[in-house]
Amino acid sequence: MTVASLESYSSLVREIDGECSFVRASGDFLFSGSRSGEVVCWNISSGAEIWRRMFDGPCSDSDCNEELLFFSESDSIHAVRVSSGEVIWSVKLEGSSDFVLISNEFVWVTTSVYNFEIQDYSEGTVWQIDFGGDVRNKLETVGRAWSLSAQESQVVMGLSRPRCGYAIVTEEGGIEYLKLEEQHPVTIGNGGGVWPVVLGHSNGMITEIVGHEVETTTPGESSIRAIDYFDGWVVGLESGFVSSSEFFGSWSVDLHGIIDVVRFGPSLSDGKGVWASSWEKESKIFLIDSSEGNVELEISHHSRIRSSFSIGDVICFGDSSGCVYVIEENVLRRRFALPAEEISEEDRSSEMRRKIRGLRGG
Repeated sequence: MTVASLESYSSLVREIDGECSFVRASGDFLFSGSRSGEVVCWNISSGAEIWRRMFDGPCSDSDCNEELLFFSESDSIHAVRVSSGEVIWSVKLEGSSDFVLISNEFVWVTTSVYNFEIQDYSEGTVWQIDFGGDVRNKLETVGRAWSLSAQESQVVMGLSRPRCGYAIVTEEGGIEYLKLEEQHPVTIGNGGGVWPVVLGHSNGMITEIVGHEVETTTPGESSIRAIDYFDGWVVGLESGFVSSSEFFGSWSVDLHGIIDVVRFGPSLSDGKGVWASSWEKESKIFLIDSSEGNVELEISHHSRIRSSFSIGDVICFGDSSGCVYVIEENVLRRRFALPAEEISEEDRSSEMRRKIRGLRGG
């Protein structure tokens, strides 16, 4: 199998100051935020930069609608106009901001406080903010939320110690804590909306939640580090395995490295492909056939993949060096069909462009 570079398969490559902490696409807009506090917007079709703003940093998470990009940064949440980058409002929070979610005409944000004496998160809060920037509810949580998802009219949070279960923010503005039969810390979550909320645990267990109905399964024996959902789930484990739910045939593939990212995205044929990034001295990005678990494409990358986002036939990656990559399905299929010599030539051109950017300082 030919191993090409990430840049050679990307239709757009852009840069941001500092390690990329979030990347997101909406319509023809591409957004990225960094640990240095920079937030940038580009036009995907033209590649043109629309706006660039600097905050204190670090940025952590984002969500958006057609008009506004909401993102968490240090101890604040900001609302920025998509088309211009104008800061509409900013709200100061308590603790470090973590997750951001738009649900039921509100912006939900979780924050946490790390206690160095106990080497764990001792406090957590979930904030309900309207689109005008007014805080409607501030609810303290038992420990830190490790995931934030919407399901129907409710907000669901996956919890680590001391609860090791999940919590639902009710319509009345309260928090209902629900225990799981097996008490293992939640490490990550995904899903929601019309889909189940899916939680990954430190022991390799998966919990699927629909309302108050819970199903569990254990696809591996190491901590779940990445998860995505599309009709069924796929997960990435610390051991290097990527595994699927029964809906996709319960396959498992060893990618030999810590799994940083798992996403459904563009494919080489019909349906969705599974994209996974592993790290072992360098990044390897794999495109996996979702129905069989076969690796169809392997891509090498010099920096660690820190963030990803997919929508429609587009998938985006952000890395530790501050580069953002966009892969579009039509470009992916066209370049995959090229002879190996042309792919190698494209890689040489990509490497030259990367070195020139480095000499110019970005």
